[in-house]
Amino acid sequence: MPHPTTLLAVLALAAAGACADHGPGSFGDDLTDPQVPPRGTEDILDWLEVGYYQAWTCEPASHAGRAPSPHGPSRICNNDALHATTSGAFPVGAVAVKELFEGTTVTSYAVARKVTAGDGGDRWYWYEGGPDKVFASSEGAGGCVSCHVQAARDYVFTIVP
Repeated sequence: MPHPTTLLAVLALAAAGACADHGPGSFGDDLTDPQVPPRGTEDILDWLEVGYYQAWTCEPASHAGRAPSPHGPSRICNNDALHATTSGAFPVGAVAVKELFEGTTVTSYAVARKVTAGDGGDRWYWYEGGPDKVFASSEGAGGCVSCHVQAARDYVFTIVP
């Protein structure tokens, strides 16, 4: 039987790579919309760097990851469309941005953006990564969806009060 620490390391690596789908660098989306980030590994990083999402409804501080999240310490910000929807599937344009921390520094992000009406993980664009590594950048990213399917509502775990 492998040592428990070895098992944890293997699980952490599997979770980190679970969303592995790098998609195209750009979908040609608007880079200046303060409520909806563009899709694509190049464009979304530029948009995140501007910091539009920081004006959204955000958790006050980073906190330990919540089960079943493979992410460590994080802080989540929701745009107006996600924050204002109180029941049912979220509308197209609903977005959550999760800042992922090492210590007090944001090192990467996880983003969920509703791109098609209805319910289903394939109706969301998923991004996870940062300047040095991208784990996901596509609609219906399998590893992201396989975890987010456990959410109580439309593939989103956290609604900021």
